Amino acid sequence: MSFSFSQPWVLYLLPLALLPFFVSLFMQKLASWNVLVPQANSSHYLDWFIKIIGVIAISSSILGLAGLYQMDKSIERVGTGAHVVFVLDRSASMNETFGGKVPDEQTPAKSQVARELLAKFVDERPHDLFGVVGFSTQPFFMSPLTEHKSATQAAINSLESPGLAFTNVYKGLAMGLNYFKDKAQTGSRVIVLVSDGAATLDHRSQKALREWFQRYQTNLYWFFLRTKNGTAISSIPETSSDDNPRIMPERYLDKFFKSLAIPYRSFEVDTPESLQAAISELDALESTPLTYKELIPRKSYASLCYLIALLSVLILSGVKALEAR
Repeated sequence: MSFSFSQPWVLYLLPLALLPFFVSLFMQKLASWNVLVPQANSSHYLDWFIKIIGVIAISSSILGLAGLYQMDKSIERVGTGAHVVFVLDRSASMNETFGGKVPDEQTPAKSQVARELLAKFVDERPHDLFGVVGFSTQPFFMSPLTEHKSATQAAINSLESPGLAFTNVYKGLAMGLNYFKDKAQTGSRVIVLVSDGAATLDHRSQKALREWFQRYQTNLYWFFLRTKNGTAISSIPETSSDDNPRIMPERYLDKFFKSLAIPYRSFEVDTPESLQAAISELDALESTPLTYKELIPRKSYASLCYLIALLSVLILSGVKALEAR
């Protein structure tokens, strides 16, 4: 344990703790002849006991005035969980319902459903580290990879604000993967892509993502919030001319994710209930041992010092009261 003082200059008074060895607690009495004073070992031991109690009383008071405290520290613990980065689609279509309509009191928007369920997921994973990235035309930082759930919840709650028009999946994933750069791998790493659409990835973007996913050994989960009657991930093109990334971007994005040499799962959800089921499955899949550091705040020992000083003074007062007069 490491200790320090908030008022270290008070420690210059510590030599005063030696006063009991030079000043007696009792009144001095003269004897005409030392032989008349009985010798007793118990008196000798009691004298040393009183001196030591006096030293403790003075030194404890000085340490209390100096503000003795134990410095904050990090403790390495092993729990169950993962390092999870949410990559959240902030495009305008996320403000619609699963039916593709304007939300009302009975039918919430996809973004609201996702916000509530993700917030619940975060609350139920006390040992996970979470980070949040948003993206539409460009990616934007929302919260770092942290154990502080309040920061993560605030970032997730920003889904309430209106989104923009476009979906740039590549840039969102790139920023999310960058969260793992130069960090030790102490638990499973997870990217959770929450999107209601996809976009084409050129060869340069695919090459970069493939390299980063393999370098950081990251698991990928895609929650595809499909609008009613919209194109599904598993949709089969009606004609060969439709079988291309521009016509069916979700199909081709899923094929690209499957080609990565990493654990990948896609969840196609079109109701709040199916999204809840997908998040529950994610919770079950990502329950591996996680090594994390818990910050223990500094602890003041000033009150304990004052208590020891008080007890010492009470003992000395009791001994003084027994002094023969």
